[in-house]
Order: sequence, then C-alpha cells, then structure tokens
Amino acid sequence: MSNFHELLLLLPATVESARHARRAIDALPFDKHDEALFNLRLLITELVGNSVRHAGLTPADTIIFELQLSPTLVRAQITDRGPGFIRPIIDKPPSGTSGRGLFLVDALADRWGTESDDTQASVWFEIDL
Repeated sequence: MSNFHELLLLLPATVESARHARRAIDALPFDKHDEALFNLRLLITELVGNSVRHAGLTPADTIIFELQLSPTLVRAQITDRGPGFIRPIIDKPPSGTSGRGLFLVDALADRWGTESDDTQASVWFEIDL
C-alpha cells in the first residue's frame, strides 16, 4: 500500500447499510493488515448499526461514512442527524445487551471520539497500521 485512499458513502438508515459499508471497505488495498481490516469492518458495522438503532432516524435519512487510508493509518467516521451523545467513560465490559459497540471501539481503536452540533453527530476512530 503506497497511496492515500478516501471513501465517502451516503447510506440509507437501514440495517443493510452495514453490509454495504463492509463491501466498500473490502475493495480497499489493505495489504498485510488483516487484523486492522477485521477490526475496521467490525467497528463500522457496530457504528452504522448504532446510527440505525439509536439516532432516531428513518430509512429516508442518510448515514455518512467517511474513511481515509494511508500507509500508516486508517481513520473512519460515521455521521448522522441524530442528537449525539457525550463520550462515555468505559471502564468495564457492558453487562447488558446494549453498549457493546462503543466498548469495542474503545478496545480496538487506537484513538476515538465524538462530535456533535445542532444538526448532526459523528463518531470517529483511528487505527494505526
């Protein structure tokens, strides 16, 4: 991998969108970064799913998936028009059926955060290659 790659997808707020995002990721050149690719696919699946389930969207709404891939880093961001949230302090695995997505982001990403304003909310993460 010697180039910088960017990806921008506008996805409907439906459960099928996670699969579309994974297919787009699979088309990128992840030479010899199998673990990073696995983690990226998992985290994007979780975050797209979180947008669909928790942001109060309808199937007519759009989820924005942005990705930048360089030889040393992958940065991904999911943005929706939901209300957003304050980044939680994650000090132990979730005990219920909810909250696992952000726990995985915290465990597998090298850096992550949230951003929101009156019109949209984003969760971003970075994985060092």
